Amino acid sequence: MKNISIISSLLIILLIGCNPEKTYYDQLIKDKTITERVLELNKTLTQIRKTENKSALIKEEEDYLEYEYKIGIDETYNVTYFFDVAGCYEVGLDTYFNNEVDAQLVMEKIIEEIDNSDKFKLKTDTNQLIEWSSTDGLSSIELDYENLNKGMVSFTVFANE
Repeated sequence: MKNISIISSLLIILLIGCNPEKTYYDQLIKDKTITERVLELNKTLTQIRKTENKSALIKEEEDYLEYEYKIGIDETYNVTYFFDVAGCYEVGLDTYFNNEVDAQLVMEKIIEEIDNSDKFKLKTDTNQLIEWSSTDGLSSIELDYENLNKGMVSFTVFANE
């Protein structure tokens, strides 16, 4: 009986230790941080395609790429890229989570990452839309949390003209 108890305890410790639960934010930035996504501006479609997971590609056009990544159970986040002759001019990241709590935590971590960057300064936070502008004036970021209660957060980076 004592051996079964010891074996059971070891199995539980092993299962917990080998399967650390990662937050949705950790999963979202596993391949690229939010800051790295900002740096995708002005890259070519070919350059972007090489850095994303090929199996996640769900739509490709001459001036557009869209990737869908699974996260959680029946939940996803999508990353979109828009291109013109100068390269990528818009990067979008949209979450589709089942509950508000997960979206809220992701939103808070995105805000923290951008606020801690010396490359961006807060412009406005009104009507469930936070806007930052780059200190060099070359790009802007919007974080739309109007549908947070539906598990949705939309993060968009724009190249300013």
